[in-house]
Amino acid sequence: MIAGQPEITWERVAPGMTAPPGGQSVVDPDRGAAILRAAWAAAPRELVAAFAEEQIVLVVNDPCRSTRTSEALSALSSFAAESGRRPRFRALVATGTHRFSASERRAFESSTFAGSGLSIDSVSWHDATDDESLRPLGGASIHELVASARALVAVGSVEPHYFAGATGAHKTLTIGCLAYRDIEENHRGALEPSSDVLRLDGNPVHEGIVRLVTALRRGRVVVAMNQVLCGEAVVAARVGDPIDTLHALLPDARRVYAHALDHAADVLHLRVPLPLGKSFYQADKALKNNHRAVADGGGILLEAACPDGIGQDAFVRLLRSASSYAEACNQVTQEGYRLGDHKAVKLRHLTDPAARGVHVALLGAPISPDACRLLGVHAVTSVDEGLSWLAARVGRPLLRGVCVEDAGMVCVTAPDAGAARR
Repeated sequence: MIAGQPEITWERVAPGMTAPPGGQSVVDPDRGAAILRAAWAAAPRELVAAFAEEQIVLVVNDPCRSTRTSEALSALSSFAAESGRRPRFRALVATGTHRFSASERRAFESSTFAGSGLSIDSVSWHDATDDESLRPLGGASIHELVASARALVAVGSVEPHYFAGATGAHKTLTIGCLAYRDIEENHRGALEPSSDVLRLDGNPVHEGIVRLVTALRRGRVVVAMNQVLCGEAVVAARVGDPIDTLHALLPDARRVYAHALDHAADVLHLRVPLPLGKSFYQADKALKNNHRAVADGGGILLEAACPDGIGQDAFVRLLRSASSYAEACNQVTQEGYRLGDHKAVKLRHLTDPAARGVHVALLGAPISPDACRLLGVHAVTSVDEGLSWLAARVGRPLLRGVCVEDAGMVCVTAPDAGAARR
């Protein structure tokens, strides 16, 4: 209860729950290993021909992704053993533009590969700025291991993505392994209204990825093991072509992650656990996933630890020089797009009173008051403080609240949430 305010009616949304009211689980979290084994057993035979190769390039997501890679590799090992083949692998961690310390790399390699049962000869980490490790492919530059491979196996997870439509092994193989300049060129499409969460058709970002996957298929075997997670549990999986498995799993991803409200909430409480909550730049995905569920002029309480602070320099650069949505758009038009600009532009669209005018309180992050002013958010130390601050600025009673667990993955929408698209 907030002093002077009617009591907020809260509804809770989490991965694998039916949309409120109700909140019942729609998945069985205890069948992950069997699901992964069954996916390999049902894999198209022509793709499994990859195991005839003496060495296979294995591409996996980096520690920022929630993919259950070690479980996927164990299922792959069991399948290979049952098929009577013992292929050797060279592993590549697809980092995109992310960077990790030596200790983070060691910890990830130990937890991901050590107990997999696979014969892994080497582990490499992609560096999008290392031109010496890049080779041409499909009009872009990609990691040499991917470009030179005769057989590729990629492990990914299908989740909503606010501008690529959905994640998956198709994105691991391409964006995760591209040169920085090519990632930037692809992500320029995020400024288009047609780049939206769980939208693939007509999405320029997704269509650019598909073109790269098509180029990868020429002259090599490409196998994807895609999974859908609910929390840490694998609830669906497919093995096959990267694009085919993506489309096959989209209904499962929607079932777990997508929720529709009957009308917009006055306030959202978005909770973003680690690893996605490592920085504001990453935790901002929760705002992008769920802004279509809050009324114009409403409030959002974003809860994320952000131990790495704000994040990407380009994101901060545009915010520093553009205090309004119009200024952000004008600057990108005049100076050209740089990686991270799409996040800054869409954040300004959310909070600018001349656009959607949504107020954002930030809970749990060690970000300075000056940095919060730059972001256009207000730091608070508790849920009650955040709700009180939001109520004072919204200017109307906060009657309906929705708490979204794992909000960087879940996407909630409402039909009357206002001008939600950039």
